[in-house]
Amino acid sequence: MDNKKRYAVTVDFYIYAKDDYMARKKAHEVKEGIKGDNPNILSITDAPFASMNTRDLDDISKPLGKDEKFPF
Repeated sequence: MDNKKRYAVTVDFYIYAKDDYMARKKAHEVKEGIKGDNPNILSITDAPFASMNTRDLDDISKPLGKDEKFPF
């Protein structure tokens, strides 16, 4: 057995998108680029610049591409 330890890392960053769909799409593209053991998106929040009004997205799932089918 090797001597590597496992660490949990919390990352917070902003993305810019024209709507909720594109924000979800970009967030999942970033997630897929992370080399790690099962990275997760815990929340996506609409946070306008210089505003105290934020809104958590109810649906943070990966959007289906135009050629993808629903699993049911």
